[in-house]
Amino acid sequence: MSTILQNSSNIKSVRFNLTLVRHAETHANAEGIIQGLLDTELSYIGYLQAKALGRHLQWHRFSHVYSSNLKRAIETARQIHLFNRVSSCEIKYDSLLCERMYGIAQGQTRQWLRELAKESGVSHANFNPPGAENTVQVRQRVVAFLRKLCDELLQNNHVNSFVSSRVEFYGSTPLPQQDGQQSLLRSVSSENLSCHQQIIENSGFKRSLSTENISVESITKTNKAAAFRSSIDSALGISSGSSDQQSISSSTSLLSRNSSFDKQRIISKDLSPSPYENNFSDLDILIVSHGAVIREFIKYFACDLQADIGQHLDTIQDIAPNTSVTRFQITYSTGEDLNPTTTVELVDYHNKTHLTNDNNDEYNLDVVNKCSL
Repeated sequence: MSTILQNSSNIKSVRFNLTLVRHAETHANAEGIIQGLLDTELSYIGYLQAKALGRHLQWHRFSHVYSSNLKRAIETARQIHLFNRVSSCEIKYDSLLCERMYGIAQGQTRQWLRELAKESGVSHANFNPPGAENTVQVRQRVVAFLRKLCDELLQNNHVNSFVSSRVEFYGSTPLPQQDGQQSLLRSVSSENLSCHQQIIENSGFKRSLSTENISVESITKTNKAAAFRSSIDSALGISSGSSDQQSISSSTSLLSRNSSFDKQRIISKDLSPSPYENNFSDLDILIVSHGAVIREFIKYFACDLQADIGQHLDTIQDIAPNTSVTRFQITYSTGEDLNPTTTVELVDYHNKTHLTNDNNDEYNLDVVNKCSL
């Protein structure tokens, strides 16, 4: 889909892709603990899930990337960003994307919450623990973020006179702050997460999976460049021996200077292009968030904006699986009365094919958690 940016004296309109990703699995997910705003970290499997999604989307060009400012979302977004070969934007935090606050239920089991709801005479689905946000408040945060995002895209279109064939995305600027909203946006740096990465790497929490099950092919940009130089040397009659030796030396030197994550970007699986239609003229927004927040995104689109989500309407209350991908095409317009009009089309729903490997049953990261909150 090409981005449609259309302005007239009366109407301003922008079309963009929106990709919603739930964070990877945490220890709390695996143990059946309700997290809410508890700042939990990824489990060993969760870390591998995030890397698998990063490989899956490595050729997909995102113009903007946003994340909740909780660790589990940050690390998931960071892995997608590290593996990506074609995006130039930085990750930005926004507190509007944080998980629902669950009050006294945070740190408790899901079964504990069910029993508390039963004692209160309220169904589990409608029960709101003391001190918790209700779903209306979560949806208000979702709507506030979307309006802020859409207004920024329209403003950039107006200021820079964008057309459909040209969208500037390098060095994107933070979203403007709105009065009364405490929205925190900042870039994610490797320094901010180095301690967290060490915790993940040292974790002994492994559930029926080892790193030996995941093979990585050594196909590097350096090798491709060496092959190109070798063909030129042959044409010029230069000895291939010295050229090969220089190539090996250069490759070894390059890899020794890179960190483990830099190596992961260079030495990776030779995967096919993006699983989704993607052009460099697209506005393509990635949001890494949480189960309750993504659910309210979908409910807002389906219930308030009347988007057709087909058979998925029956499971709209379900929590998205860890690292699942839900994707929409959105057209946002404003007229003379300044009342916005938004149309939404579903592209993909809770897709998690990147978690399985048809050629190796042991490489299956599609685990079922005891608790999805």
